[in-house]
Parts: sequence; structure tokens; C-alpha cells
Amino acid sequence: MTRWRVVLAGVAACAYALGLIAMAPSEIIVARSSNGERQAVGTVWAGERAMPGGFGARWAVMPFSSILHLSGALRLALRGPDTAATAQVLARPGRVLVRDLEGTASMRLINAAAPGLPFACSSVMRFDVARLSLKGRPVGAGTIPVSPGDCAPSGGGAATPLPALNGTVSADGAATTVVFARADTAAEVMKARVQADGGLTASIEPGGVGLIPGVGAPVSIETSL
Repeated sequence: MTRWRVVLAGVAACAYALGLIAMAPSEIIVARSSNGERQAVGTVWAGERAMPGGFGARWAVMPFSSILHLSGALRLALRGPDTAATAQVLARPGRVLVRDLEGTASMRLINAAAPGLPFACSSVMRFDVARLSLKGRPVGAGTIPVSPGDCAPSGGGAATPLPALNGTVSADGAATTVVFARADTAAEVMKARVQADGGLTASIEPGGVGLIPGVGAPVSIETSL
């Protein structure tokens, strides 16, 4: 067998393997729930995951963008009550970058993604984010204004008014930062910093005390993405 035949055979084998992976059912990347129910439909190439509260996340592989950026490229779409947003996600080992995040999303989407949160807010976020790094070299640019609403304990109780917020996405040499500040006073309410290794520090700032149920003093938590 000539060298070119070996190369062509290798390319064909790789294409066949990638085809098998792409057409595999989506549940190989989104596990079934604890009671055995499917949480996603479709394939690895194009599928959708249902989330609590009527929300959902749909994805589709972007093959040409994957080749262009030498990364796995996905088109991501979020849907649900007061929610219609799209973004491109580029991922490779040690690097996850969100690009062109646009649209709106209810803050209740946060509860759908993290059901254990002790509070839920009714405000709506509007995304205009060109770049947001979740892992790898810090990169961030964009805005996330938030409409007025209220926040209430997840288990029930009196709601607390939440004023309009201005969200900004930026980056320095150490981390990508998202800051939400009051639109009327510019007092910082919430902040999140994502470091190059995916480490996340999220905090309620002094301006958020009294606005978020159950938070009587500034607090921060550290985790990883």
C-alpha cells in the first residue's frame, strides 16, 4: 500500500469515527436524571436539554468554525419564559470562550441551572457580550443591563424589590470579571471573577445587602467551572 493510500485510509477512518460520535445520542454527554428520565433529546451534533421552569438549552456543532478556530465550536440557544438568547462557544483543552452572547434571559434561568439557590429573582437580563472567557486567558467585553424586579426566598416568603442594574464584562491579566451595580447609585451589588484555571469567585457586595433574601452581610464563595 502506497503512503497516500495509508493517508487516505487514515482520513476515512477518522471521518467515520467522527461521524459515529456526532450521531451518537445526546445522553452520552447529558446523563439521565436520578429517576432514569432522559434530560436531553437529539444527538451530540445537534440536541436540546430541557431544564426546570420551562427553560431549555439547544446546541448545534459548527464544523467550519471548529476548523477555523482549531476548537470545538457550538451554536448555543437558550429559551424559556422571558428568555431568548444565542451565543457561540469555542472549547478546547484548557480553553472555553463564549462569543457574541446576545438576547434576553430571565434571572430565573439561574435557578433552573442551580436549583439549590435559596432565592429567585424575577428581573430580566439583556445580553450584549462580545467575549467572555470561562477558562484560559482572561477575556471579557460587553454589557448586561438588568430590568427592575424582585427577589424572594425559594421556599416562599416576602419579596424584596430589586432595582435596575448595570452589568459590565471586563478582563485584566488575572481574571475575567462580571460586575452588577445599581443603575441609580453605581453601588456594586454582585461580582463574579473567573480565573484562567476556571476558578470562580462569586460575591454579594455591600450594595447587595438587603436586596438578596437571606444575605445580611457581604459574602463570597469560591468554586470552579
